[in-house]
Amino acid sequence: MISQVLKTSIMSIGLGFLAQIFQSSLNTEYLNKFLEQNLITILIALLAINSATLGIVLTKIRDLVEKYGNASCFNNIKNHMVLSVKEQICLIIVSIIFLTLLSSNKISCFSDLKLLLDSITVGIFAYSLFVLYDTAKSVLIIIDFEIETDG
Repeated sequence: MISQVLKTSIMSIGLGFLAQIFQSSLNTEYLNKFLEQNLITILIALLAINSATLGIVLTKIRDLVEKYGNASCFNNIKNHMVLSVKEQICLIIVSIIFLTLLSSNKISCFSDLKLLLDSITVGIFAYSLFVLYDTAKSVLIIIDFEIETDG
């Protein structure tokens, strides 16, 4: 699980850096300003969506366990669900720290540090989208599992 988190973190920060290069080439700060104003709200909304979706998935898993037994088959899925919630809470905390640093006047004189913080901020947003994607994938896996067992 730790290797997956590291892989996703590196990918997200890379996407954040690419977004900074893209913005710089277009001479715009739109994404940075948008995320400075809305990132925490977006992350909390995604946490709520993820929690509601996981609740639905767990209900389906419970139905499957009651119908077919063998609850131990779903232990790995349960661990991944808990990990996704922990990841989202960490993203909220880290985004609060980085957005606070970005708003500091002491940071504005270091352009390379601002680039790094902006890249990480966009990376946090990208990471949260990866978590949302994984949650959506889990719903499809559960639906496919039900189709396979009925057919």
